[in-house]
Amino acid sequence: MTRNSCISEMSEQSLDCAIKKMVTLFYENVDFNLAPQQAMRPGGLKLTKEVLKIAEVQPGWKVLDIACGTGTTLIVLIRDFKCHAYGLDLSAKILEKAKARLYGQHYRHLTELIRADSEFMPIRQGFFDAVICECSLSLFPNKSKALSEMVDAVKNEGKVIITDVTIKDQAAKEAGGAAAWCMCVAGAETLEGYIKLMENAGLKVVYYKDVSEVYDWKTADPELRAALQGKIGYAVIIGVKP
Repeated sequence: MTRNSCISEMSEQSLDCAIKKMVTLFYENVDFNLAPQQAMRPGGLKLTKEVLKIAEVQPGWKVLDIACGTGTTLIVLIRDFKCHAYGLDLSAKILEKAKARLYGQHYRHLTELIRADSEFMPIRQGFFDAVICECSLSLFPNKSKALSEMVDAVKNEGKVIITDVTIKDQAAKEAGGAAAWCMCVAGAETLEGYIKLMENAGLKVVYYKDVSEVYDWKTADPELRAALQGKIGYAVIIGVKP
């Protein structure tokens, strides 16, 4: 490796770290208490439940929620799908909020919270029946590495469930500057781009659907609507580990 390539690699790593710190700090300062039972993503819990049903998640499954936030999906997995739910997040502060919610509902024995980077997960290979990552893959600088970790985490025939912002017009990535990363836009892919990333990670994509109708543009901030309506979408993708 030449000196220039070493410098380039170090610069990329530094940029990735900066993006992770910025996004983590942003979500640590979001007032989740405004709506503790709601999911802070397009489609909310309604879409989460629909996706889990489509993926045929079964009672007793061990399911990992990556970038689990304050644990909303973990509660759904435990309460509605009778799963053993594991949550992984980079923020210790956010995980403390998740712990308070989950333990407050007496789910201590059915959940485990892990503080880790999604690109470097301390997970035993083939441990999970399924992994779910909702509106978060777009936040990860190295999506290929994160998906590789997800594939390693599930057993053979295990499922990787992704829902995320999609790009329909590349101009959307430039709207909002650095804040676009926190909005899941700057790092988003086209639907086809996500499918290719998942296939390259070794998954067989068995289901995908554009669900852009989950956006409620009528109630959105006018400036945000003008900048992003028609330029971004939302999609569900499910892959199976052969």
